[in-house]
Amino acid sequence: MPNNDKQLLPQLAIYFLLAFLIAWGAWFPAFSHPQSLKLLSFAGLFAPALSAIAIVYTNNGRQGVKALLGRYTILRFHAGWYVFAVLFVPLLFILSLLADNAFYHTGLKNLLLPVSPVVAPVSFIWLMFINSGEEIGWRGFALPRLQKLLKSPIYASLVLGIFWSLWHLPIYLVPGQSSIPLPLFLFFTTGLSFIYTVLFNQTRGSLFSVVLLHASTDVVPRIFNITLFSSHTWLIFGILTWISAIVLFIIFRKRNPEVAESVKRS
Repeated sequence: MPNNDKQLLPQLAIYFLLAFLIAWGAWFPAFSHPQSLKLLSFAGLFAPALSAIAIVYTNNGRQGVKALLGRYTILRFHAGWYVFAVLFVPLLFILSLLADNAFYHTGLKNLLLPVSPVVAPVSFIWLMFINSGEEIGWRGFALPRLQKLLKSPIYASLVLGIFWSLWHLPIYLVPGQSSIPLPLFLFFTTGLSFIYTVLFNQTRGSLFSVVLLHASTDVVPRIFNITLFSSHTWLIFGILTWISAIVLFIIFRKRNPEVAESVKRS
């Protein structure tokens, strides 16, 4: 059964509701008993993917799920986007640290963690698996539908960025789970959503590309001691993220028609 505009809004509403209920339903008891319920906390990370697959299967059956997961096989796009996905966010972190040091003289000592060079690539591969639990839902399912419903990648990115940010709120209920001040986390993550949209659209709706970007973002705490980052660093990082998003949207404002049409198949 193909998706039409009348189906999109209820599908998205159910999707966001399920993604929050499954994740938060897993995380709240897991965070209350961190020693005994680690697996439950891990399972919550896959709530967006589980929600998306359930809705797609209900509406479009196995073929819909196959089309959704088939976005992983979209690997033929310009090599520059591979470089962008892997290096862009780490470079933003480095620029933020350098700017923070230049303006506030915070210093750059002890920011690199004393880990083996093997840690970064191994962590990156592991994070690609973990972050698939999010990206199958956020970008694979929700983003194409939001773009079709709202007729705009800008509005779609904003709506998805807000939901994506708020979905992470339970981590702030556990002391030490996040070193980023909550307002700056919401600011940065919402801005980052626009960058994901550009990458997704320019790589013909590739899930592989956005999973690479997500892994490159989450690998940073495995390389840098982010507990030493100041509020200034995170603010600069958020500002650079939004500036980058605006520039990318100006340069790549034409949306790939394949992405707009692909929602009909999944």
